Amino acid sequence: MPEQPTAPEDRLAPVRAALAERQTALLAALVAGGPVPEGFEEARIREQGRGLAAKRRETLALVVPEVEHILGADYGPLFLRYAEGHPLTGGYRGDARAFAEWALAELPRAPWRRELTGWLDPPGRLRAPWRRRAR
Repeated sequence: MPEQPTAPEDRLAPVRAALAERQTALLAALVAGGPVPEGFEEARIREQGRGLAAKRRETLALVVPEVEHILGADYGPLFLRYAEGHPLTGGYRGDARAFAEWALAELPRAPWRRELTGWLDPPGRLRAPWRRRAR
């Protein structure tokens, strides 16, 4: 029986899979501090990653300005540290909450701790019974 000709999609599947892997690695290097894939200049990728983190920081401050206001001068440097290991996954409001929780854990004696805790869990808000207030 003669072999059936291979459809173009079937021949391209391995190429597409390899491209997807490289794109994933590049994205991880840009937004999560992952290793820089072969064939890219590390300095350029790191610089672009810092630019993306700064843009994310600025966007978060526009969407949820309370966090920047509460943290004051600590906001920028803290957010950039947070962004190195925490890629944006659930939108900016979720990112703001995750960042605030991270900041509280990172600097447990910060002067803004009480205010940030209040922003995360305001008095009078119905809380799930399993969620405890940070102190």
